Amino acid sequence: MITSRPLSWQTVRTVRSTAAGHLPAAADRLPAAAAVLAGAWILIAYSVGQWRSITVPSWDLAIFAEMAKAYAHGHAPIVPIKGDDYNLLGDHFHPILVLLGPLWRLFPSPLMLLVVQDLLLAVSAWPLTRLATRLLGRSVATLLGVFYVLSWGFQGAAQAQFHEIAFAVPPLAWASAAFVERRWSACALWLMPLVFVKEDMGLTLIVAGGAIALRGWQDERAGLAPAPSAGVGGGAVSSIGREPTWWRALRVDRPEAGPSGGGAVAPVGAGRPTAVQVGGYLALFGALAFVLTVFIILPLLSPTGSWQYGLGGNSGDGVASAQTGGTLLERLFSPDVKVATLFMLACTAGLIGMASPWMALTLPTLGWRFLADKEAYWQWRFWHYNAVLIPIALGALLDVVSRLRQRRTRRSSGALLGEPAESVDESSAGWLAAPVWARRVVAVGVVVPLVTGVLTASDLPLWTMTQTDYGTTRRAGAAQQVLDSIPEGASVETDLTLLAYLVPKATVSWVGTSDRANDYVIVDSHSPAWGGRPPTDAAAWATQSRHVSYELILDVNGFQVAKRQ
Repeated sequence: MITSRPLSWQTVRTVRSTAAGHLPAAADRLPAAAAVLAGAWILIAYSVGQWRSITVPSWDLAIFAEMAKAYAHGHAPIVPIKGDDYNLLGDHFHPILVLLGPLWRLFPSPLMLLVVQDLLLAVSAWPLTRLATRLLGRSVATLLGVFYVLSWGFQGAAQAQFHEIAFAVPPLAWASAAFVERRWSACALWLMPLVFVKEDMGLTLIVAGGAIALRGWQDERAGLAPAPSAGVGGGAVSSIGREPTWWRALRVDRPEAGPSGGGAVAPVGAGRPTAVQVGGYLALFGALAFVLTVFIILPLLSPTGSWQYGLGGNSGDGVASAQTGGTLLERLFSPDVKVATLFMLACTAGLIGMASPWMALTLPTLGWRFLADKEAYWQWRFWHYNAVLIPIALGALLDVVSRLRQRRTRRSSGALLGEPAESVDESSAGWLAAPVWARRVVAVGVVVPLVTGVLTASDLPLWTMTQTDYGTTRRAGAAQQVLDSIPEGASVETDLTLLAYLVPKATVSWVGTSDRANDYVIVDSHSPAWGGRPPTDAAAWATQSRHVSYELILDVNGFQVAKRQ
């Protein structure tokens, strides 16, 4: 016979307190979850609409699709679109993109690349929105998270379609959160993989190392413990309150022998590298990675024997060049579009974020862009070049907010160190005890990016989704006829319009880089690749330019398909 004992009041209270503790913890994750899900849904919907409407801003999606296709079959990333036998690792150094190979085996479509990029951008909202929740409360964090994931930089990346920088955004977001939380080693570990995303990221690591070292030095001067936690004997608290549970679980407070040989507890973080050391190691790693990739690896793999980019850009990248000159300051701040980009970046950081050393991470990217002679590099509305700046800017804003909380805590409590972690108010109500000036500064920092997002919404790519015919095109049927006319495994030379759409079933070359006589030639009279003067007869053009006979097999709604005889 089974008997049961009545629950004691102490047991009931324990169960109730445990359940009550779980509810706020789960609720604190809602802002981040909402930002990630909303961002993923909207960005993917935009990309699917682009794909269905045959919107082609450049040849880049087709290039990365051919690369993913090669990786999926265990081959080197040879991309005929860039040129015959062209190894894409000699163009930019992005070995992290080998991760796309298995995904292509499962979903062999360039649309998969668009969805992957959208998911990477969306998931990067998680750490920064969680951090904002701890600093500013759920409501404000939700607004900042949605602003972040739908920001101008991310919209430009979605409009420009897939690029390797998508893989840099999540590490930058997690590193930004770790920087604010003074978790120096975690910050460095998140940043180090960036050197496998693009060759210039080594420069960003150099600056990040300096930012970590500077912030650690500032904390030491202020008497703050590095990445503290509540431990045995009453630990110190971090500038934003308690650290994440998983991080505290990894900490070990080592006993330190005192004068009497007793078991005094060592200061939190004892035996770990200091911020200055971590920053120095990270900067050295970044410098070595930059030199190795730019001066050794890329020249070895490049068909020209040298790094094809630099301050002048690349004449073969399909981006229009502009006349530049004058002094260094003139090149950095002229024309006005560069100033507009800087203004948007400052607004994204809430203006007050400009005071954070973390904001310096934007300088390498801004430097090579503004000194280059490519107009697309200077823009803030379009293209993908701004995406990596967004997590840095929001991280800088939250860093300044964290510093203001820290200053408030020191003044109100009289002593930050030694205060039990449980006494630190991590909710938005904690700001009620802050000085009026601090609350006003934080309010400005939060309102500025939100207002900026609202005022610029109609100028950005996602606004096109408000059109009733978004995601449709009258030429969809004709385009499908063209695709159906190409057999599996054929070689095709074409312009921009169907370049990416042909990659899954054919070996594709672009009309501007290939000298070979391919099985098929496709011409779209509406494509900008022809400069407004497309061939009137695709077969005649192919026969004359490739010195091989072609016949016209399809002519529909501006598309012509010529087959090699």
